[in-house]
Amino acid sequence: MAEEKGLSLDSIQGTGPNNRIIAADVEEAKSQSKVAVAAAAPAAKAKTSKAELPSTSGAYEDFENSQIRKVIAERLTYSKQNIPHYYVTIQVQVDALLALRVKLNKHSSSKISVNDMVIKAASLAAVNVPATNSSWMDDFVR
Repeated sequence: MAEEKGLSLDSIQGTGPNNRIIAADVEEAKSQSKVAVAAAAPAAKAKTSKAELPSTSGAYEDFENSQIRKVIAERLTYSKQNIPHYYVTIQVQVDALLALRVKLNKHSSSKISVNDMVIKAASLAAVNVPATNSSWMDDFVR
């Protein structure tokens, strides 16, 4: 989300637990960025070339695509359009999971997130039900 306003997460110093970036950090960076953009606007206008298209908001910067990015985009598009996809979903009640997480975090040196536990459960499910981890081939399913 920070990228949409021209912010790079690499440039934001996190003040949350374990130096994580929190919402307040992003808001502060946005306010600092607005001041910097306002100060740099006259200089940016002087640097624009005639080949560049004008931006409606001035908050975007265009970059030429590298050859590898073009190939990745083409293959991703091909994959999503031409290869059948199906998704496996399930609804679960996570009360017991949340209680277990609280107990584990009391004894753990690093915090265990719900996402950590969901990923572990999904990996165990893929091992127990291999059909969920399959690929469509022309004449068979692998």
